Amino acid sequence: MKIVLLLLIMAIIVVVPNSYAQSPNDFGYKMMPEKLVEGTEGILQVYGLTNNIPIPNMIDDLIVVSSDQEIVKILELSTNQETAITSVKLKAVDAGTANIALAAPGFASEEFSITVYGIKQGEQRLLVKTVPDTFTINGPTKGYFSVELADIDSNPTLAKQDTVISISASNSEIVSLFQDSITINEGEYFAIGEFVVNKPGEVSLYAESQNTESGNSKIKVMGISGDEDDEKVEDNFRIQLYVIPEKISNFATSSTFAIVQLQGPDGSPIKATETIPVSLNIDYDKPIFNDRRTTEISTVNSLVIPPGSTTGYAKLSVQAGIEETYSVSISAEDYLVSDSVQFQTVLTPDVDEPLTKLKTIPMLASGSEQLIGVLYPADKNGVSLINLKTVESEINSSDRDILAISDDRMDKGSGAKLIYGKLGTTKPDRLEITIFGEEKETVFPTIYGPERTELDLVSEPLVSKIMPKTNFPMIVYLTNEDKASWYFPDTSNVVMGPNELVKTTVQTISEGQSVALLSSQSIKEGKTSLEFEANEFTTTLDLNVGAAKPSKIELAYPDHLLSGMKNTLSLQIVDNEGNPIFANKDTEFRIAANDNSIEMPQTVTIKKGQHNAFFDIIPKQAVKTEISILASDFPLSRFDLNTVETTPSLIISTVNSITAGESFDLVLDAKILDSPLSNVKVNWDIQGAEIQKISEVTDGSGKIKVTLIAEETDSISVQATTTEFDQISVSKEIAILKQGQTLQSVSEDSESYFESNLGFILIPGVVIGSGILLRKRSLLEPLAERFPVIESALDRIDEIFERLEISERMESIKEKIPIIKDR
Repeated sequence: MKIVLLLLIMAIIVVVPNSYAQSPNDFGYKMMPEKLVEGTEGILQVYGLTNNIPIPNMIDDLIVVSSDQEIVKILELSTNQETAITSVKLKAVDAGTANIALAAPGFASEEFSITVYGIKQGEQRLLVKTVPDTFTINGPTKGYFSVELADIDSNPTLAKQDTVISISASNSEIVSLFQDSITINEGEYFAIGEFVVNKPGEVSLYAESQNTESGNSKIKVMGISGDEDDEKVEDNFRIQLYVIPEKISNFATSSTFAIVQLQGPDGSPIKATETIPVSLNIDYDKPIFNDRRTTEISTVNSLVIPPGSTTGYAKLSVQAGIEETYSVSISAEDYLVSDSVQFQTVLTPDVDEPLTKLKTIPMLASGSEQLIGVLYPADKNGVSLINLKTVESEINSSDRDILAISDDRMDKGSGAKLIYGKLGTTKPDRLEITIFGEEKETVFPTIYGPERTELDLVSEPLVSKIMPKTNFPMIVYLTNEDKASWYFPDTSNVVMGPNELVKTTVQTISEGQSVALLSSQSIKEGKTSLEFEANEFTTTLDLNVGAAKPSKIELAYPDHLLSGMKNTLSLQIVDNEGNPIFANKDTEFRIAANDNSIEMPQTVTIKKGQHNAFFDIIPKQAVKTEISILASDFPLSRFDLNTVETTPSLIISTVNSITAGESFDLVLDAKILDSPLSNVKVNWDIQGAEIQKISEVTDGSGKIKVTLIAEETDSISVQATTTEFDQISVSKEIAILKQGQTLQSVSEDSESYFESNLGFILIPGVVIGSGILLRKRSLLEPLAERFPVIESALDRIDEIFERLEISERMESIKEKIPIIKDR
């Protein structure tokens, strides 16, 4: 017995305080989701590890620091009381890498890096598209534009909030906008607007928004015949003068018209883009000094060609009885002008039944009403007369779709009259104008414009890239031989053929309109060919529906899950390169396990505009489980989850017997995976003893110390139960000795006690090389009350530890051994 006591005391004496012997715990951590995206938040789970396995032990006074708050910012910490996991909310401020440092009492500090990904499918840049983007000055002026939100790879992305886009043109004289801003609504990825072209030139349409790369698209407005240098094309325009009729009667006050027309180098009419003032000058063919005869002519000194028109005119009236030849000339700033033109006043006899004459000027097939010439009564020599009566002449066009003349009546007392006609949008192979009067007369006018066979149907989406399962605008229009926008020659229905990927509405476009805006819908992703027709015009469009999309599923989860406890996982979607990407619609993921060992949701949804979703699971058994995650447009993904047992062990350490009326201590140890388990609630059931001191929650060392006084009964029954881990219990029976009763076979019982509790008394104690010793005194204090030799030894140990350094303690121990032996 003495030898056993000697060994025990040596194990106790050769010690240092317990705190020096405990090795620090390690941190475990998991980022949720694994890949952070700038502008989003994430959760860093921090927990304790034992043998690389998470333990539900509280981490007190945890410190979390980011090395760069401009990249990763620490927002707040919260701890789950059930799992003891601390959740650190992080804000990913900007793309880059930052180090995260963890520290807490009793834990080895840890530092690791977190990479924040740039938004590859976020609001990074603006895509601008203009349709049509090529115009001619004589053609349509209306166009559409779209502004689309896109990521850094130009893939469309949804607006997270209403986004205001500023719109501007590099030259507002060439292109005018109806608004200076448009708004892309939350949940949408584009907005559209309109513009009009005004004059030849090339311009860029810009779109700008805060914190987003600006975008632009070019618009070209040609002069005529695809002029290369559109900025100087107006230098080649000239103003042509016509005087019709060239001979008028002097019988009464007669009139003629001075008509000016803006023309290109080939003589084709050109629409004016601005008001063009033209000065008019009339002289006698044979002027004389100080000539005052111009007072015989009533007219204006100038005339104008208004914007959008090709012509301007002035009426010239000459007093009756004058027979003369006049010279008419024009001038205009910044424009070339034609040579002067003469007209005459001629003496004519009365004519009861005059002829009806029509003289035309060049016409433009642009779908508009325009001045086409002058109608006048004339004698057989072609001299313009004054009607002595109302003339119901009739002017017929051989093709009223090409030219329709509305007013051909000449009233009594009138002379020359301007004639207007509604032109079609294409140039005919041949057009005849027949005038029915006293005699039939046929005129062959000169018409400029594209031929019908030169027109091509074009279709294209107004947005640069199309998301699947979204509505988007489609544009259908005609182009001329220069690939510039042109008018539809007939009213027609624009129809798209059946297609599995895209649906669109039927749109009716009227004659003279230039652009059909079709409301379309992308049904699913893929490549397809769309066929369109409008009367005899057809076209085919190769279309790609779809943008960069999530291509695989990633799951963030701890290496070891805790059985019976709630574990949080993060589901994330990434592209082919592993970059996080945002869902363009609510996406439902189905989850299934290969056994019933895990309680988990059947579906998890990543919301539109998000890139991840959190969900909780509760493993029931300590097994490895394969879970499968499936979703439309995603490949099957499998993940192996490893669950470890979290059931703690409860151990009661105390004496096997005690004398009635005496006080003794009982220690409960709660452990999990051989690691102390703190903050565990324990329910006690103690019979046969009076409770002096007790706790219902384990301390930081996973212990509860209970002080009891044995009552006058046969035994003490102690049962400790925790309901936090599926109701784990431990019990202990302690024999109560009557007064004067001694232990049976004391040495055997004592040795048996020491054997059965050796693991709680003898902690691996001596590390000679480092001088690190462990001390376990508290467990022997109950024995000291029973055995005076132990009590005396403990008292001496206290004195030695107070007075000696560790090097001196070894010598003191040697001195004390003989004393103990003698006892």
